[in-house]
Amino acid sequence: MKLENLDPTECFKWFEVIAAIPRCSHYEKQISDHLVSFAKERGLFVAQDALGNVCIKKPASSGMEKAPTVILQGHMDMVCVKEEGSGFDFSRDPITLVVKGDTLTAAGTTLGADNGIALAFIMALLDSKDVPHPALEAVITVAEEVGMTGAAGFDVSQLSGEYFINLDSEEEGVFCVSCAGGRRTEVSLPLATVASGGLPDDLPGGAKRAFFRINVSGLAGGHSGTAIDKERGNANRLMGRILSTLAAKYDCYLAALSGGSASNVIPSESAAVVCINTDKDGLQKELNVLCGVFKNELKAADGEGLALTAQKADAAETLLTRECFSRVVAALLLLPNGVMAMDLNITTQRMVESSANLGVVRMDGGNAIFSSLLRSSVGSKKELMYQQTVAVAECIGATASYVSDYPAWEFSPESKLRDVFKQAYTSLFKKEATVAGIHAGLECGLFFEKFKELGRKVDFIAFGPDITGAHTVNEAVKIRSVANTWNLLRKVLRLLGE
Repeated sequence: MKLENLDPTECFKWFEVIAAIPRCSHYEKQISDHLVSFAKERGLFVAQDALGNVCIKKPASSGMEKAPTVILQGHMDMVCVKEEGSGFDFSRDPITLVVKGDTLTAAGTTLGADNGIALAFIMALLDSKDVPHPALEAVITVAEEVGMTGAAGFDVSQLSGEYFINLDSEEEGVFCVSCAGGRRTEVSLPLATVASGGLPDDLPGGAKRAFFRINVSGLAGGHSGTAIDKERGNANRLMGRILSTLAAKYDCYLAALSGGSASNVIPSESAAVVCINTDKDGLQKELNVLCGVFKNELKAADGEGLALTAQKADAAETLLTRECFSRVVAALLLLPNGVMAMDLNITTQRMVESSANLGVVRMDGGNAIFSSLLRSSVGSKKELMYQQTVAVAECIGATASYVSDYPAWEFSPESKLRDVFKQAYTSLFKKEATVAGIHAGLECGLFFEKFKELGRKVDFIAFGPDITGAHTVNEAVKIRSVANTWNLLRKVLRLLGE
């Protein structure tokens, strides 16, 4: 064993076992079956549902039988990324673990500490005979990394726990107490077009029309939840401002539009093809002026690298009508985008409460499609942003819908579980922990909502060790942090059992 000398050995031995079992998202059968066998070998109750989620129950330690049951939760799948050109096969090859000082990483692949550390902790507790604890219910889900569909399909009626400890956090000493819910929306605008060859030639001053591709590039982009507070430029929104300016000053038509890669990513690039009565130098001059304006607005964010460029483009056979063009521009300018409200409940951090990200725009199949991700830690605020989206769509003759939705985990002003964690942390490390929320989705939100629908009040918290570079080949976990987190979990369970 490569990790036999690492502390805590009772956790790292299970992490090494897990690292040898394939568990990419959507391909969790082997790890799911392994967990079932693990439980049966120890005579523990185990249930595996049709999705592959696993629930394992362990009775309380002697003297702790009357304490409330504790739910421990993590996900078994991992993001599988390898170095370019690598022959590594995640479906059969064990992850090569590498110890560098106080850091555990992998050779050329993701490590899978997200969320393999949770599995290691849970297995160590279920296997232990000397760690005192209340009755435990371990919930290990599939497909967290690809939409949290495992958690969405899990039946919580089989659980009796009053405390819920999620182990999918990545910063030691930070206790997560809320997360944003999300809704992925699409606005679809039918396109009306005219033939480019049928446009009148009698333009003022004898100017000739030409086709150009306008590019917005050089922005930083980033995660639309954790980076939205950076106030970075949204390339699609900037493109709307460019097109609006050109339409007001020139005889301008739109032929093509595309920008962004995903609704949960702040778009760093956007492109449009226009037919306009100016030459390349004249168009670039206009773009330079706008670039200066945008850079000034974004000078404290990501404006330094912004570039607006014009290139000659092939002529398009069809163009949007003027009215349709104006509707596209209206969508780009008016759909909710950016930070909508800050969270005033959690005073230990500057956290966004509600936000929207106009992540993707494209012209496809006779429609202009505008894809956004709305996030809020308050369910009614998420609904408000969707109502605004619907209102904009109706004003421009488009339709709005949502393709997925997940609930928020709302902050609770009173939490015994949070108090116990803070007490235990201060006792162990002689300093105070940070209480924080996250402006992104966690499985806690889905479980919180499920219990709420059953009329049950369950106390939630999420925590974990220091993990960096998650979802990349640079993923690493701090060994000492794993030990600290394990010791904290043990102390919390003892306090909850007293």
